[in-house]
Amino acid sequence: MRYRVLMADEDLSYLSKLELMLLREYGDQIELHLITDSDYLEELFRTSQKIDVLVIAENFWKEEYRKQGISRVFFLTETEEPTKIEPGVTNIYKYSSVQNVVHTINVVLRHLIKGTVGSIEKKIVMVYSPQGGCGKTTLAVGTAKALFQLGNKVLYIDAESLQTFLEKNKEDSWASRSLISALYTGRFSKEILESNIVKGEIEYLMPMQYSLLSSGIRDMNYISLIHSAKELLVYDYIIVDTSSDFNDFKAQLIAMSDQVIIPCLQDIQGAVKMEAMLRNINVSDKKKYIFVCNKFRIGEENKLVDTAIWQMINYKIPYRNQDEQSGNSDTMYMEVAYSLI
Repeated sequence: MRYRVLMADEDLSYLSKLELMLLREYGDQIELHLITDSDYLEELFRTSQKIDVLVIAENFWKEEYRKQGISRVFFLTETEEPTKIEPGVTNIYKYSSVQNVVHTINVVLRHLIKGTVGSIEKKIVMVYSPQGGCGKTTLAVGTAKALFQLGNKVLYIDAESLQTFLEKNKEDSWASRSLISALYTGRFSKEILESNIVKGEIEYLMPMQYSLLSSGIRDMNYISLIHSAKELLVYDYIIVDTSSDFNDFKAQLIAMSDQVIIPCLQDIQGAVKMEAMLRNINVSDKKKYIFVCNKFRIGEENKLVDTAIWQMINYKIPYRNQDEQSGNSDTMYMEVAYSLI
């Protein structure tokens, strides 16, 4: 089967560079078309087209093109800020390196060719690290956004003792008394859960206004909440963000989770903490445990290299200032998201 890829932008030189790299990678596995005339593209889309991947400049896009039922759309944007945030759409900053642009497209093509796209089942994904300050929440949110862009419905749950909002200016929206009461009793209904969820790009459970300790709630109470959310609500993925301590709650959550993302840093603390974790958790299931070296800094000392954990690292997400050198971090979140599918 050949996958049809259409790339549309007025800059033929730019498209030709993308074309060359994609053909080197996939050869006759893809059918590649370049369009530099927006009027021609509009005329083409007057009839039904079978397109698996569309890479298109913002000024070429028309809303009626949605009727084509294109599997994946990449917007070539003029700014680094995302312009369209919706399922099935990925924004690519046009003026990042050609390698970064092609790498982002490659993520989709590889999984299309392997036949894994669309094989979604409801999952609980725990994000846990024994090391504080390793960018765990940033990784959890970045992966959740990537899953959303791949067309999934995602719920984010903050299960830390001190909880915060994903968005600014939301301090007037805390978990209701009904949710707190349900946490005490362990009895949740669909209505209680849905009334405490903030809608948006990532839908998330409203956080507790006060710490769990101050509210008289044990973190173990979240086991039944997470289980009920999976059973009662319509989400493809439930991302659970947790604190760095290891206790009965973490052990039970690891056991009930379908997959566990474990970020770490390359410093001495990261090496020591990860070795301690390996002494207490059996991480031999390579499908369940996904290791990420977060804030990876090229050229700096890497203490993880001398530990067993380095051979387990699945992804290296670059420190923001090094994105241009080592690949955009948003692309890497997409890689992590695909590993969950």
